[in-house]
Amino acid sequence: MSRLILTLCTFLLLLLNTGCEKELLSHETPNSPEQNFEVLWQEFDRMYGTFAVKRIDWQALYNQYRPQVTPTTTDGELFTIMTQLLEPLDDNHIYLRAPRKAGLPDYSGGILGRKQQNDYESNVLDHYLQTKHKYGEAFTWGWLSDGTGYIHIHDFSYDYAYYPKAMDHILGALKEADAIVVDVRENWGGEDRVSQYIANRFASSTSLSFTSRLRNGPGHNDFGPELRFYTRPEGTFQYTKPVMLLTRRATFSSGETFVLAMRQNPNITVVGDTTGGAFSDAIRRELPNGWMYRLPIADVRAADGKNYESIGLAPDVWVKNTREELEAGQDKTLEQALALLE
Repeated sequence: MSRLILTLCTFLLLLLNTGCEKELLSHETPNSPEQNFEVLWQEFDRMYGTFAVKRIDWQALYNQYRPQVTPTTTDGELFTIMTQLLEPLDDNHIYLRAPRKAGLPDYSGGILGRKQQNDYESNVLDHYLQTKHKYGEAFTWGWLSDGTGYIHIHDFSYDYAYYPKAMDHILGALKEADAIVVDVRENWGGEDRVSQYIANRFASSTSLSFTSRLRNGPGHNDFGPELRFYTRPEGTFQYTKPVMLLTRRATFSSGETFVLAMRQNPNITVVGDTTGGAFSDAIRRELPNGWMYRLPIADVRAADGKNYESIGLAPDVWVKNTREELEAGQDKTLEQALALLE
């Protein structure tokens, strides 16, 4: 995932002091089970952003799992040991992937890796929408009734310039709505500056949304300067009438920084399930054996100063669809949001 242009620029400065990825992963790096384990553990030790927040004793985990790796450890055994090492971090951003030819399963961390989320079906929305339109790949929008608009934001990953045009078009078409339902239940993230911009299209005042700090030193509490993000009116106009924001566990990454920004607006009510709890910027890395992994590198905090990693953001009104309801064509989360508007 690529987010926060300013953050990534800061991280490039970090790499200048620690060696670039190409050098760290050069062909001269020994490719043995022991060396692959060492590289994984050391990279997390040097860059992972929430050891202190989660109270993780990373050295103790090394002491537990490193002796299990020997020169004769098979790929399958090594993959299992590595996932056991990463599991206590309970982080939705973390993954470990071997090439397909290795015949090993993909590993995904956090609650989204442990449990499949079956509380949402996009096709059920067709039962509720009077009109349905697409704007590019990121937006589905329309009318739920004569007075209630609907915007589904699929992700925040496209070129930044796309989003102001999209919001001008969609909000322009819905500006006479008495209320709008904004749905990020199927949003897998993208760039924070995009999620912040869209939240700002619903703002009427200025307030702190969230802060982010990057790991920049060997200590688990070594961070760079704090980056501050603000919710404030932005764009050609803002929609400040009631908005129902729909969330669930599969809402994570910049989908969650979007929620942090949106809930600073007094016209927003969050309805659904708690979000996934994975806010940090993350980078993709490669082990000497070619296995890919993703490493979160920041400490992101809400306006209240709390880090919600592995916790998530609770809604104002909790409701979660069951499989039986969805199979019957019912979206109880959406129905609850509409009921609150009556």
